[in-house]
Amino acid sequence: MTFEQTDIAVRSLAIFSKLRNDVGVSALTKMMRLPKKEEFAELWATYYNALAETACEKNCAEYFRRLVAADDNVFARRVAAGESFESLKDRAECELRIIEELASVVPDDFKIAYADIYENFAKWERGESKIPDVAELVETVKKNGYGIVSKSVAYRFEKERLIPIVGISEIRLNDLKLYEDCKKAVADNTLDFLDGLPANNVLLYGDRGSGKSSTVHAVFNEYQDRGLRLVELNKAAIKDFPVLFDMIRKFKIFKFVVFIDDLTFVDGTDDFSELKAALEGSVCRPENALIYATTNRRHLVRESFEARQNDVHINDTLQEQASLSDRFGLVVTFLSPDRKDFCEILKRILADRGIEMQITEIESIAERYALKKGGRSGRAAKQLADMIESRIRRGLPPSQSV
Repeated sequence: MTFEQTDIAVRSLAIFSKLRNDVGVSALTKMMRLPKKEEFAELWATYYNALAETACEKNCAEYFRRLVAADDNVFARRVAAGESFESLKDRAECELRIIEELASVVPDDFKIAYADIYENFAKWERGESKIPDVAELVETVKKNGYGIVSKSVAYRFEKERLIPIVGISEIRLNDLKLYEDCKKAVADNTLDFLDGLPANNVLLYGDRGSGKSSTVHAVFNEYQDRGLRLVELNKAAIKDFPVLFDMIRKFKIFKFVVFIDDLTFVDGTDDFSELKAALEGSVCRPENALIYATTNRRHLVRESFEARQNDVHINDTLQEQASLSDRFGLVVTFLSPDRKDFCEILKRILADRGIEMQITEIESIAERYALKKGGRSGRAAKQLADMIESRIRRGLPPSQSV
């Protein structure tokens, strides 16, 4: 195609029309209209910067491949929703080839038109990436989703928006020592969910530092390659459950665990009914979403003495508050380890790091640390293991300062 033909073809994009608004694509298409030198120079700089910002200056085709893979369009939405897209396949294929033409534009294509200034400009390269065909794009959407969901496998939900989480914890179930029954219960429920079998919302209840949140993250890491996605939501956003569920419903190819960490209400006033409705499986919650929550309180509600004294129907209120935790179909209890288990957890963590110590030394250090810390937990065991490893690497006695 000539520049003019490609420009007209880009203007005809219907399925991928949003790509025209991308700063790099917009700059490149305007360059292809061969504007005056001053404008051309600015457009060139804009396009090159867009490539450089995404580390694509040596492979500009990769820039366009990423745009296509993440684009929020009717074709991708139908694929993600499990709906028929046959009527759009031919048009999508045509538009992908138009985008391929754009991705093939290289600096030398402008050399003749701007020969006197060409050498002043930073140069990009075509690279080896390829624009996918329809079949490849379908597989990409099925694997990674589209739009914001294609940016990560885990998100925070804030102010009615999904925000990709960068640097997800890589913890695995084997990294969590002991608590085998607890881990298995959460993992089995998640597998049922992924397999399309009946599965429950999960409440992980127990002492601080006992591994509740870590278990959720570990289970997620084990099964994310099977289409499991994690959405972390703080208590303040519970009122926005309908908005979140509407987003999730569009991605039937994935299963979502909505994770609320450290869930506790005060006197049952904060979005109490919204969470109850979501847990009861109201019409707003899609089939591809479950709620996992952690708490240090079995009944989730922290009551004040005044509330108890002033409530005429105290028993009714307590029953209503206690019923919230009952709406989690699966309640998994994590308890702080005793002295023996605390030592065992510490020993296993150290073994994973290639550190061998006498059991009597481990027991001595562990007990002193627990007394200083004011309690035992899996988290405390990991913190102690970090201290021991640091001491050993520095050539110091592992018990120093413990």
